[in-house]
Amino acid sequence: MVYIYRYCKDWGASENLAQDTFITFWENLSKVDFDRTPLPFLLMVAKNKTLNYLNREIVKTKHKTHLHNSEMLISSRALECSTLDDVHFREIELIVNKSMSEMAPKTKEFFQLSRYRCKKNDEIAGIMGVSVKTVEYRIMSALRILRKNLKDYFPEYVGENNKEVKNIKANQQ
Repeated sequence: MVYIYRYCKDWGASENLAQDTFITFWENLSKVDFDRTPLPFLLMVAKNKTLNYLNREIVKTKHKTHLHNSEMLISSRALECSTLDDVHFREIELIVNKSMSEMAPKTKEFFQLSRYRCKKNDEIAGIMGVSVKTVEYRIMSALRILRKNLKDYFPEYVGENNKEVKNIKANQQ
């Protein structure tokens, strides 16, 4: 095994190759001349298995390098073609999706009915079999989570001190 490790520098691979060497030795036992020591046969098998392993690793490394370079090129081209608005939109979309996963299942369902399916609060209450106040509470909970997670992107809309937020809240009541 040390003989194999000297070339492949990986103990796990060395153990596997040594095991494969002995399996090959066992499978070819009928070809071994027992009048002489089997060591040369074992070393030849170990050498060939190690060479095959190293050649496979070289091919894997070249393939990984090629894939990595291709991915870098694609990312670079995508970045060149995208605008800052695209980048912001994708980031915001990721944050919204993360926020949705933080919501309780019912809160998420109420929010989706309200914002994605454009249902009114009384329609949602009828669908879900709850009061309008419950719908309002659940949607407010969802919006609280979204505001918390999006505060860096929309600071002008977050916070109780903001005049626009106060005006919006006053108009909703």
